Amino acid sequence: MKRAILVACVSSAVLFSALSADTPTSEASNSAVYEYATVRWAGDRTSIIWPNGTVEKVTPFGGKKRPETADERMWYLTGALNIMARRGFEPVHVATDDIIARHMVSP
Repeated sequence: MKRAILVACVSSAVLFSALSADTPTSEASNSAVYEYATVRWAGDRTSIIWPNGTVEKVTPFGGKKRPETADERMWYLTGALNIMARRGFEPVHVATDDIIARHMVSP
């Protein structure tokens, strides 16, 4: 009887420690790691903030002057999206004046 109680206690302790162990699940260890860049429209002061903290002023379309018929906000945001896309970033959130983009660092 004492032996059965001891086996039950040890088995319970092993099971409890296995279930409560702080080990990452296979899902967590396989999740991708991303870096993010942001842009906010501010007219000719529109800038991209890169993951390393550098700020780059958006000069869209190789510095071409914006045509009178082009909306200023869309001109700069489209230019920013193209700059970010060339560096491998894809938009994940687009609001009225903000864009958040990401690229995968490790799978």
